[in-house]
Amino acid sequence: MTRFARHLDHHPIVNPFPGIVNLETALGRPITARIGSNESIPMPAPALLQLFGAAATELARLYPDPYAHALRERAAALNHVKPAEVLFDTGADSLILLTLRLFGNVGDTVVASAGTYPTFRYFAEGCGLHVDEVPYRTGEGLLEPDLGALAARAHELRAPLVYLANPDNPGGHYYRAAEIATLRAALPVDTVLLLDEAYVDFCTDPADAPPHGVLPNTVRLRTLSKAYALAGLRVGYAIASADIVAKADQIRPQYALSALAQAAAQALFDTPDYARDLVDETLALREKLAAALRAHGRAPLPSHTNFVALAYPDAAAAERIQRSLLADGVAVHRPPHPALKHLLRVTAHPQALDPAVLAALAG
Repeated sequence: MTRFARHLDHHPIVNPFPGIVNLETALGRPITARIGSNESIPMPAPALLQLFGAAATELARLYPDPYAHALRERAAALNHVKPAEVLFDTGADSLILLTLRLFGNVGDTVVASAGTYPTFRYFAEGCGLHVDEVPYRTGEGLLEPDLGALAARAHELRAPLVYLANPDNPGGHYYRAAEIATLRAALPVDTVLLLDEAYVDFCTDPADAPPHGVLPNTVRLRTLSKAYALAGLRVGYAIASADIVAKADQIRPQYALSALAQAAAQALFDTPDYARDLVDETLALREKLAAALRAHGRAPLPSHTNFVALAYPDAAAAERIQRSLLADGVAVHRPPHPALKHLLRVTAHPQALDPAVLAALAG
């Protein structure tokens, strides 16, 4: 059973601007004169022509398809679901916010791991929600979300939503499909599982294949920022049941995903070799970085992402190394949550293999 926020549960909201593609579908013919949208006349700016070229400049002039139909079809085929079970927005971050708006009432409590991707808390608090945090399971070389504790807390609090990043950010741990299915079965039936799969493209071992298709009362997030190199264009999508997607479409900003971003994403979906090659190169760099760090006496946590995480004895040690690197113009990430301030997260990138960087990370 889907439990939307109270003000949305029995209140359908109609998009006043469904876009040209929906209109063409309803008419069964193309629109040849766009004189109802109040777009600018076709007089390209020379500065934009020089910067982007004619095609991108024309895309910038016109309103995009609010529903990203072409992208939904491609993402649906890629994930073996229906287009009605796919929703696009401006990156996985926007989809986190959208999901919280869908299911959270002001004053509700949602559940997450203590120190997981901090944007979740950032948006949850902005929606008037409380975040109840479950400690990670920790140990030598171990930092993993505690799935049993997350489920137990959801029952205890009757939480409308549980957030899980899988692979985890910032640790890099990954739970396989069977373990995710066990978590879903352990949660209350009306608790939404917000499954953030932003890094799942890097789980290339067949044994690590993510869950198949639509999971019950689950919103699965994907991004084109990591494996498709579109972080600057902000493209992400969700996989969920058709009723969840339909309700999300009712409250989503219609024109958030730009025409340029949609065109770029479509081009990359249509040439999948690029993403596969990018992932392969990234994984090779990650393994090279991990090996170099081990050679320097600093073993990273196991990772299924495009980064490695390093655990230091305490927060002060991690901060000291981070500040030293920053003084040399090198930015690495230290999680802001008190429970994880002893970590440094380092992207798999050629610059991370600089001998001076490796020496600094080794402490």
